[in-house]
Amino acid sequence: MKLSLVRSGLLLVWLMACLAGAAQPATTPAPQADMAAIMHPDSCRFIVETLAADSFMGRYAGSPQATRAAMFIAKELEKAGCKPVPRTDSFLIPFRFMTPKGNHQCYNVVGVIPGKAKAGELVLFSAHYDHVGTLSTNDYRSFMREKGKPEKGDTIYNGANDNASGISALIALARYFAKTGPHERTLVFIAFSAEEEGLHGSKALSLRMDLESVVAMINMDMVGVPMSATNRNPIITGGSLSDLQKILNDRLYEAAPEYGKYFFRKDNFPAEGLFTRSDNYPFAVKGVPAHTIMASSPRNRYYHSLNDEPGTIDYHLIAHIARAIALASRGLADGSDTPSRINKNLMR
Repeated sequence: MKLSLVRSGLLLVWLMACLAGAAQPATTPAPQADMAAIMHPDSCRFIVETLAADSFMGRYAGSPQATRAAMFIAKELEKAGCKPVPRTDSFLIPFRFMTPKGNHQCYNVVGVIPGKAKAGELVLFSAHYDHVGTLSTNDYRSFMREKGKPEKGDTIYNGANDNASGISALIALARYFAKTGPHERTLVFIAFSAEEEGLHGSKALSLRMDLESVVAMINMDMVGVPMSATNRNPIITGGSLSDLQKILNDRLYEAAPEYGKYFFRKDNFPAEGLFTRSDNYPFAVKGVPAHTIMASSPRNRYYHSLNDEPGTIDYHLIAHIARAIALASRGLADGSDTPSRINKNLMR
């Protein structure tokens, strides 16, 4: 891997200056794609069951198992049709962060679908892939009680909903946009690490990018369990801070009225501070219309539970939400939709 560019903090040059040269011919027609086949519940299940297997030991940031997870995601993004960031031969972008437990080497995973006429304008899709590891590494145990009923001897926080579900939606979106591209804007698919430890992966990447070039960011977190048996609509955090939520709802209703006019709902948990707790936030504080889509209540009984396992996941829900995001964000991809910037003064 050519790590010198990344380690020297030149991701701005590395990502932006190269994309213009990597732009696709504007005359290339976009092929048709079978959305239901590309975003099938079974393919979502495969990703979740792989990442949430006991062998990944809860994907604790900086662990060998988290690195294996990063390599798996990189391979899936490559199979989906993404390219490494231009002038590199790797999807893995290293960074380090410090905790009382030591200095951790971690990897964000980044895949790119270069754009055409507006290749210098970026649309980001993201999800974090790390989780809290095992009973010996979970930093939340001191103030979060176990709300599930784990099997005797279970020590692994598998993180199926949090957030293997988001990664499965991310890979499904990469497959769809690769099949239907190239698009006018460049699409960037990011799997962040060290979210659970304090958004370290997204902070590291946000500092290395020209965020003025980022048109929008759609982050996905916990999209595998519905709010309730009767409420299967996802929420968008911080929806009032830009018009991205309105754009997505309007475009989705135009493309697929069966989703309804307001598929992406208002965040009804303001006291939880969800907007500031996921990987959208380091980008939002710099003015990027960056929001997180969530399907699960933050009070879900399996949140940070040993019972957050693949058998608790609604794979049809993941596919349903991924299709909705794909349809709703086509205007972002083709350059016809540009959401308003977030007022950085409101973030202080």
